[in-house]
Amino acid sequence: MERTARRPGARRTRLRTAFAVCAVALGTLATLGTPANATTGTAKAAPSASSDRAPHADTPWKLRTPLSETASREFWDVAATGAKDAWAVGRRTDGADGPAPLIRHWNGSAWTDVPAASTDGKAAQLEKVAAAAPDDAWAAGTLADGTSAPIVLQHWDGAKWTKVGHAAPAEGSLSFVGDLAAFGKKAAWLTSFDWDPNGGTQVSRLERWTGSAWQTVSLPAAPGGGEVQPWDITGTGPDDVWVTASAMTGEVSVPLLYHWNGSGWTVREVPAPGEHPTGWVVNHAVATGRNSVYVVGKTNDPQSPTATMAARWTGGRWQSLPALPVGEANAAGADGAGRPWIAGWAPGNPHSVLARWTGTRWATEELPAEVTEHSEMSTVLGVAGVPGTKGVLAAGTAGCASDPVQCGVLVSRDLG
Repeated sequence: MERTARRPGARRTRLRTAFAVCAVALGTLATLGTPANATTGTAKAAPSASSDRAPHADTPWKLRTPLSETASREFWDVAATGAKDAWAVGRRTDGADGPAPLIRHWNGSAWTDVPAASTDGKAAQLEKVAAAAPDDAWAAGTLADGTSAPIVLQHWDGAKWTKVGHAAPAEGSLSFVGDLAAFGKKAAWLTSFDWDPNGGTQVSRLERWTGSAWQTVSLPAAPGGGEVQPWDITGTGPDDVWVTASAMTGEVSVPLLYHWNGSGWTVREVPAPGEHPTGWVVNHAVATGRNSVYVVGKTNDPQSPTATMAARWTGGRWQSLPALPVGEANAAGADGAGRPWIAGWAPGNPHSVLARWTGTRWATEELPAEVTEHSEMSTVLGVAGVPGTKGVLAAGTAGCASDPVQCGVLVSRDLG
């Protein structure tokens, strides 16, 4: 918690889901974004729970593992390569030594804990996971001690998780993970940034795994100028990778969408639904086909969004979508059938809801009663489709009755 509680704030950094967990642990729900007032994101108070709130309606979402109140567990992301291979990562806090990486694996019949690679005895957490095959998965996170240390990177080879080295930030700066994606043995992508808490400066980067090392990738200049800050990553394969970014000019952000076709980049400005003094940011992108990518975002406000946005690139034009049915999107993904999903908080609800784009509207669904009726609040931080099925997995955390214990949440839809 020390590290995330101290992460910076300037309007120019996008929302990030992982740090919402810290706010839950503190009794507040927040989404990760531009560091502001020495916090890591756009914080906002959780909707208050009400004892006379109407019972939750039936939902097609199923809880995959029981909520545990014997130890603090938090899931921050989820990924799958098929019906018999899925990963969830996060952290566990069992004592006074601080958080330790948490990795769980689904083999088609049960979720089991899998040992993470060593973090040399240092407290750490895993915030992102991506998988290209049963023997090729990546996890990324940070040390939790607030030191100038490299981000934590680990690779799964089908038998064990192994530590992978990464350059450390400049002395006095802190490194943070943005996003992680995997499309093959030589096609993993990572965004991250270093922040100097003394000078308030930030260095953003995009990197690609070459098969032996992480290599920094330079994006083309923004069409209208400004400092390019890459963030979310999606795609359908090594030659079809999409990266969202913000072009920063002072405190004003212009949302961009970059595309890698295997040999070069193209860049497009994402249409905003209106004018805003600080501009707009695109926090999540979801590719549902080679010529179909959905983006969702919000106004670039340091405290809370005043509006949300959603659009789809069809390969030839932009299609505007209605505003999101939640205050902010904490997570986004597509199910195995290629349907886009987002997760966030709806007004007046202390629990995350999940919303699917039907082609004409956002259809909102609630978490299972085992979550909403047995916890004070909850948040979904990761959404991932299950290839070969129509299903989708979602991961997050819930504030259990024995607060401050956090209960990890793993739910699914259309997986039987």
